[in-house]
Amino acid sequence: MSKQVIRFAFSIRDGPNAGLTSGPWRLWVHGEDTYLTAKSVGHVWKVSLHGDVAWRIAVTREHMESDSPLWPKSEDRAPWKFDPPPFVEGRRKAFAIATTRSALLPRELSPRDLRILVEDRWDVMTVAYIWMTEPGVSFPHRRIIGGPLTLASGRKVWLVADTEAVPGGEEEPQAVGAMLEPMLPETHGVPVAGYLARGVRIK
Repeated sequence: MSKQVIRFAFSIRDGPNAGLTSGPWRLWVHGEDTYLTAKSVGHVWKVSLHGDVAWRIAVTREHMESDSPLWPKSEDRAPWKFDPPPFVEGRRKAFAIATTRSALLPRELSPRDLRILVEDRWDVMTVAYIWMTEPGVSFPHRRIIGGPLTLASGRKVWLVADTEAVPGGEEEPQAVGAMLEPMLPETHGVPVAGYLARGVRIK
């Protein structure tokens, strides 16, 4: 079986800032497990959604076995753990990647990367959601970006896009970098675990 993977990026398509992007992300499955990483952190951090039992954001084992890991070997390499949300009518929203306008930078993309089109606006935020469906359950989402990827159980994994309002969002100077902030329901009040991508500036 060929590897099941979706490569994608958030990108502005039109206007004077066309081409600004989040950089590449990769979503893939193996057996009953679903994985997600961004190229910018891919050798260090990975989201792992293991079946129904162990969901986490963790430092990769490969990085911890390197000569100079950035994470202390005495610490738990999975500092962010969260419970899988329940299926509702055979569907569950598993994880979110929310990208602010300030996190979009001039970066290179491969022709293989699917583009999640982003409006050049500061009062909205584009979000990619990972959804899972039980075998035989339809998924009539209006903005499917990629999938389905198929798990060993026959469950399907989908990547979809949506937008969220940013109240009071105002234009900011161009960032020099971006960071990913883990967001968890129990600590941040979000409906589903995920990443928030923010721009980084040096004053």
